[in-house]
This record gives sequence, structure tokens and C-alpha cells, in this order.
Amino acid sequence: MHRILLLVATRSYRTRAFMQAARRLGATVVTGSERRAAVSRRGAMLTLDLSHPENAVSQIVVAAREQPFDAIIGVDDDTVLVAALASEALGIGANPPDAVRATRDKHLMRTLLQAAAVPGPAFSVVERDGDLAAAAARAPYPCVLKPTFLSASRGVIRADNQGQFLLAAQRIGSILDQPEVADAGGDAARRLLVEAFVPGAEVAVEAMLTDGHLRVLALFDKPDPLDGPFFEETIYLTPSRLPPAEQDRIAAVTARAAAALGLREGPVHAELRISESGPQTIEVAARSIGGLCSSVLEFSGGQSLEELILRHATGAEMADGERQRRPAGVMMIPAPGAGYLCAVEGVDAARAVAGITEVDISIPIGDRIVPVPEGDRYTGFIFARGRSVDDVEQALRMAHAQLHFQLSPMPPAALDAAPPLHVAPA
Repeated sequence: MHRILLLVATRSYRTRAFMQAARRLGATVVTGSERRAAVSRRGAMLTLDLSHPENAVSQIVVAAREQPFDAIIGVDDDTVLVAALASEALGIGANPPDAVRATRDKHLMRTLLQAAAVPGPAFSVVERDGDLAAAAARAPYPCVLKPTFLSASRGVIRADNQGQFLLAAQRIGSILDQPEVADAGGDAARRLLVEAFVPGAEVAVEAMLTDGHLRVLALFDKPDPLDGPFFEETIYLTPSRLPPAEQDRIAAVTARAAAALGLREGPVHAELRISESGPQTIEVAARSIGGLCSSVLEFSGGQSLEELILRHATGAEMADGERQRRPAGVMMIPAPGAGYLCAVEGVDAARAVAGITEVDISIPIGDRIVPVPEGDRYTGFIFARGRSVDDVEQALRMAHAQLHFQLSPMPPAALDAAPPLHVAPA
């Protein structure tokens, strides 16, 4: 029986899916997180100092002396580096830590991709305490300003002129000056990455690396235009409606990007833009797709994406990994505004839309909703399947139109202890 250490951030959406996959495979799972509240109270648990990777690795090495691990998997952006470092310390096959560091440092990623001639936007780095007016005068417009280390579109802002550049830099600076963000970023919190805006449709690639060979598992279309000024994710649809030749070009660029960063093993999630000159790399992550989105993917033999990841990590026998081709999609529900969530209406109506398979409101009643670019939490998810990708997209939009969110500028006192609202078809 394989013994797996699963590293998850406190607010991870992914724990349940990985635990279910482990049970199906008969593996023993130890969960490592900042505190026990991040996961179920059942099962083995390691409390780790994930904000300081060296400390977390030392804790994992001590635990492995008593009972070794066959695999260490980082589920989220916040845990992939710890997983790589701990795997290296214990002699477990995984991605090189330097490669994973590159996926977590957007400036380093851009530098390595550019050196390998992987298509991507022109870029520069700006010191926040430097001459921002001069930087604004030099910037290509339109451009995108972003922190070098945050994820989930947090702090990503488009600017079309010098005035917008300075306002965006100020707004991102307010995020980076928050104590927990500044502590996590260190020196990186003093810098901004400036990229030329790449016009065109955006896609997401879900892939698996085995000894450096990349196999695309799924390609998602993003039908909503992501033109800014902010870049909140919404709808993902698969299979892609792009021509096969374009899909092949996307796969080839993704493989080149992974190789340029030094990634060798495990899941890859990449974001690309389809410009007039071809696919352009926007992001590459050494993890699988975020949120609850993986549930729209099903592979041969009924395997989930998480099962494929666990099988690969433990060296277990893998099926062919061929994805079921039935059209499917997910909507990451856009933030309905800023404020405290008081109620959600229309969930039953959304659930009744033909093709909808699940509606999940992931923010608890009484919690605060913070839209991007300051926020990094999804309001919820809507899932659909259908006879065609067009049917799936229509179902998601119709279901979303049924939902109505009641927000308050102040926390509703009577709802402080309300549990999360989860609604799914019977």
C-alpha cells in the first residue's frame, strides 16, 4: 500500500477530490497543512510551517524517518515548492526545486521562457520605490501590471496609458503592503512585473509530464473575453472548439515552456493566449487545475484527474489516461460585488437548468466577498455537461442568470456561525 503525503493550503478546494482518489486507489494519505482545520479531522495529519519552506521540509524529513512516504504531492501554488524540496531531501522522484521555483516567480519564469525563445509577451520589472513615472513612460500600451508571486488573478491589472499605469501600480502596492502578503513575498513584494498585453482568446491546458515528455490531458476554451482591466476567470469549456492544427500548436508551445522551466514530472496547468502570431505563454504552474474545476474531467475507466496524478506520483500502473469526450464545462461564479454575503437566491432554479450537474456556493453565508484584483477566492462553481460544447456554455450562462446574491456592507451579526452553503442535485 502506497503512503502519500498530500500538502494542502488551509483554504484549498482540492483536498476532498484527492482524498477520494486515494481511497479508490487504496493508498494511505497523510495530510500536511498549516492547521488541522484545513482538512477533515479524520486521518493522519501533519501540521507544517508552509510559509517557511525550509522549516516545513525539516518537519517532513523527521516524520518520514518514522514512516517513509512513497510520494509527496503539492496540491496548490502555496505547497508545490515544499513538495519539491521535501521530495529532493528524501530522494523521491519529482520536479527539481529550481524548476518549481520558476513557476512561482513570474519574473524568473518570463526570463527563462524568453531565453528559450518560447513565445510570450515582452516584459520588464519595476521597483515600487523607483521612478514609476519613468517606468510608465517606457511601458508598452496596452500593458498588464502584476505581482511576481501572487496567483488567482490577484493584483493583475491592465493599463492603457501612463495615468492608468500609475493608478494600477498604486492599487497593486496596497495589496503587496498587506502584512501577510509582504511577509510571504519578501523582496518580491517590492517589485512589479509589466507585460505587454496579448490580445486574443485565452485557453487553459491540463497536462501530465513523465520524464520530461508532456501529454495534454485536456484543453479548455475560455469563451468570455479576458481583456481587463481585471482578469477574473469565468467559464472553462472542453473539448476545445479550436481547429486541430491550432490545438497542436498550443500543445507544442506548452511542452517547450515546461522544458524551458526545467519541469520533468507530474501535472502542469498552463494558460496561453492565441495571438495573430500564434500561441503565447501567459502562465505555467507545476500543479493541476485549481478550484473544483477538475470534476468536469473524467478519464478512461472512470478515473478522475486526481487519480491520474496519484498513480503517476507513486509509480502505480496507469491506464491510457484518455479523456472521455463528452462536452463539459464549469463556471467560476464571478464576484457579484463587494460586501458580506447575506443570502443566495435562485439556486434551485439554477439547478433545474437542463445540463447542469452541480451548483456549489463556496463562500459561507456571512463571509466577505472581495472581487479581483484584491480578492483571490471564488464565489462558487456551476458545472454542466451536454451534447455539444455550445449546449454546455448555454446551460452555464442560463444557470448563472438564475442566481441572485444579497450583499451587505457590514457582516450580518446573526449569521456569523452559518456553515458553507453547498447545493447539488440529488
